[in-house]
Amino acid sequence: MSIRPGKGQAYAVRMAVLAAALVLTPALSNGQEAQTNQITVVTDLYKLDGLLPEMKSGDLGIMRDVATWCLDMAELFRGRLADARTQVDLQREAKKSEIKALEARTKGAGKAKDELSKKALSAEVKVQKAELDILNSVKDVATQEESAAVDFEAAGKSLRDLVGAFQDLSDNREDALRDHNRALDEAAQAGLKAPELVISYQENEKVQKALGEAGKKIKDLGERLTKLSKAGQDLVGAWEKLEKAKAEK
Repeated sequence: MSIRPGKGQAYAVRMAVLAAALVLTPALSNGQEAQTNQITVVTDLYKLDGLLPEMKSGDLGIMRDVATWCLDMAELFRGRLADARTQVDLQREAKKSEIKALEARTKGAGKAKDELSKKALSAEVKVQKAELDILNSVKDVATQEESAAVDFEAAGKSLRDLVGAFQDLSDNREDALRDHNRALDEAAQAGLKAPELVISYQENEKVQKALGEAGKKIKDLGERLTKLSKAGQDLVGAWEKLEKAKAEK
């Protein structure tokens, strides 16, 4: 059987709980205040040159080689299909005219009830249309390669600029560290407070901007190579289609 507390007992219980709360509250408040007074110094936790380190000479050499390769590829694509770019439009128009003439002859053979000639001419029209598809694909490949030359050149130059920015940053940090060490010695001899290391924010920002520009140009190049790949696949397909059309004659 449970015993219910009377009104006096209930009041006493409530007062005891309230007293405990009042005792605990200052302790919690003091604890929170103590934590707030402990200020974290971010620059003691991290250093800018550690978060944004300079590039090692070996890595810069690799990047420089990639930049040179991009510029070489630009020249390759600029010259590889130069003749096709100047001639393919004329060749396409000539092929279209040839197809029209063959279609007219095919139609004439049909009217003359010459089934053998009609069949042979129809097969030839199919072959010539397949050749037109190849010329169309050649034009697309030539156009994409011409644009790829521009994108390769832009990517190569941006990587070369990035190498230069990293090199300038490395040189700047070496100079700053040398000056700082000299200033430390002078301050120690004079009994003065040690000076802070001077950071070149401009050189650091220059590297980050160059990195962003290189990323953009490389992305443009990647998208261009995807288009060039598609054009090349279409050319392969058109060539295969031509061989099948010839075999069916």
